[in-house]
This record gives sequence, structure tokens and C-alpha cells, in this order.
Amino acid sequence: MKKLIVMLMLTLFSIGAYAQTQQGQSSFGFNLGYNFNDIGNATIGIDYRYCVTDAFRLTPSITHFVKNDGLNAWAIDMNAHYVFKLSEMFGFYPLAGLSLSFWKASVGNFSVNETRFGANIGLGGEVYATDRISVGLEAKYNIIKDLDAAALAVRVGYNF
Repeated sequence: MKKLIVMLMLTLFSIGAYAQTQQGQSSFGFNLGYNFNDIGNATIGIDYRYCVTDAFRLTPSITHFVKNDGLNAWAIDMNAHYVFKLSEMFGFYPLAGLSLSFWKASVGNFSVNETRFGANIGLGGEVYATDRISVGLEAKYNIIKDLDAAALAVRVGYNF
């Protein structure tokens, strides 16, 4: 009986779900994550996704690296995703892009500000929970002079 109930719930849940990567569609998302740099910063950010084609989309974003041990930053990224629809409810994508980051390190009365250009490379996956909501996980590596780091983030998006 439990198996039957679970199967019915999954069926009902998936009826309205579909892969949300159709040309012209957009998505606005909020993400939380962690940057695995030498200090280790929690991250919080927003992004916008625009599907140029059914498989290719552009994703500008802004991310704040929460202050930890005197180090914090803001990053503006422009990434491109190539989405592989593995099913109507799940998509997978490699990503590549450019980054502009603004770093600030403070120790006592000493403060250093650095602006760096960089590159991003990574992978992501998303579940299309409904026709309007997606939930995903993204792992990327930021290639930045003296500040290279891996990052991992969870995203919730509203699709329109």
C-alpha cells in the first residue's frame, strides 16, 4: 500500500513538470553556497537566466562572499550553459564564463582592495519541480589570479 501511495504522489507531482529550457524563456534565481578559498566564505547571490536556444542560455549573476576572517568580496559573472535534458524533470549543464570580482581584506587598521578579472568553469544540474519552480546544484571553479577557488551553490529559481 505504501508503494502505491508513493507512486501516485510521484505521478501527480510530475504531471505539470517539464524541462524549462525553451528558447525565449527566462528564470530569476536565488542561491546560497560556499567558496572553498583559503579563508572559506559563505556566498549569497542572485542570477537571471535567458534561453537563447532550447539548449543554450546566458546567465549573468551577482554574488556576495560573506565576510570571514577579514575577507569579503562581490563577484559579477557572465556564464553560458549548454543544457542537456536528461528527462522532462531533470537537466544537466556544463558552464563557462567570465568573472569580475571586488575583494576586500581587513586586518586591524590595514585594508587591501583588489579588483580581479577571472574565468569560470563548472557543472550544474536542476530539477524542474513545477512549470514555474526549479531547484538546482552548481559546482564551479573560479580561475582568478592569487584567488582561485572552487565554489558550490544551491539555487531556487522562478521561471517565466
